[in-house]
Amino acid sequence: MRKTIITLVAVFFATSLVISLSSFNSTDDNQRVNTSIVFEDFDAEASMAAGKAIYEGKGTCVVCHQATGLGLPPAFPPLAKADYLLADKERAIRQTMYGSKEPITVNGNTYPGGIMTVVELTDEEVRDVVNYILNSWGNEAGYVSTEDVKAQR
Repeated sequence: MRKTIITLVAVFFATSLVISLSSFNSTDDNQRVNTSIVFEDFDAEASMAAGKAIYEGKGTCVVCHQATGLGLPPAFPPLAKADYLLADKERAIRQTMYGSKEPITVNGNTYPGGIMTVVELTDEEVRDVVNYILNSWGNEAGYVSTEDVKAQR
């Protein structure tokens, strides 16, 4: 039974990877850059561009949450217009760094815990990918600073 579950999870992950990579170069017309919030020496456009590159590359976020930010229900929650994500920026930072061990409810749907971050990101990389997530796919949640990230380490 355990081998069957492990095999199913592996197949699901491989399928998710193939699906996400097939849309790797697609663009989302709903993505926008909100540069109205400015921190000292902070370039929102550069942060968004760097965050997108991390989301789609090193961070491997795209594998589970997809290029569209819609996730892969019922296993992986959406980031696009996700009430859970947008409700708490500090939690978004922590979960980007450390993953989520507990089940969560996003837009009324429950997702399993055990979501883990697979790569170590610098404070600046965490800042940039969180900024990208908070301001893509129709999200308009503002920005976090490197200091915000350091406070959650």
